[in-house]
Amino acid sequence: MNDEAASPGGLKQPNELPDGTGLRAAFALLQHALDCARDAQAPPWDFALEIEQLFAAGLTITDLRWMVVKGLVEHADETSVHGEEHRSFTPSRGLTFLPTTCVMLTAKGAALAARGNEVPPGENPGTNGKPAAETRIKPRWDAARRALSLGNRTIKQFHVPAPNQEQVLSAFEDDGWPESIDDPLADEFDIEPKTRLNNVVYRLNNKQRAALIRFHVNGQGRSVHWSLRAPQTARAGAAAANESRAAL
Repeated sequence: MNDEAASPGGLKQPNELPDGTGLRAAFALLQHALDCARDAQAPPWDFALEIEQLFAAGLTITDLRWMVVKGLVEHADETSVHGEEHRSFTPSRGLTFLPTTCVMLTAKGAALAARGNEVPPGENPGTNGKPAAETRIKPRWDAARRALSLGNRTIKQFHVPAPNQEQVLSAFEDDGWPESIDDPLADEFDIEPKTRLNNVVYRLNNKQRAALIRFHVNGQGRSVHWSLRAPQTARAGAAAANESRAAL
């Protein structure tokens, strides 16, 4: 059995992206981080992704080791101190990783991610012809467990009633997690709708166990949106969550 035939996700040709969902999500996140660094004219390592971000997207430890062996990514251990102008790292090699490990595409990995199986213009690489909104990693709201998760990470779990927050999450889940939904909350004559929705979104963002997604209200207060947090924001949110673990 040759090397390519044994690769994860059924990768058969060196110019193809793997078929595995976690691998494709990781490639998309890493490519986005690199694109943002280039657009900001910043050092690429300033936008390196924390390992927990990739695992939350569905990447497995085996996938990551495969990417390292293939020369598609490189990794280093972050030693940054809060307030520094740029992030700092200690170089790391091999196939073992720490919680502080961060990952970045190599030139080879970036070329592969950008090629994206040569899908037509206007479609994201590696989406098998589906629009990006249909293939990107999405949260999941489990109403029975009253838990919000992303990949294998629990973002928030409610232990006391939170009807407005749960109604918003249920509306997103029912609609398949589009980028935004109209305000799903029932009218309450004693509360101005925009104020009420802003309060709910604030509580959704507050005390997340894993600060991986962010909710926000549009300017007119008529709809609520969600997005993946930027790596640095997610890291700061996770630090804050560790200081106050009393999630709702």
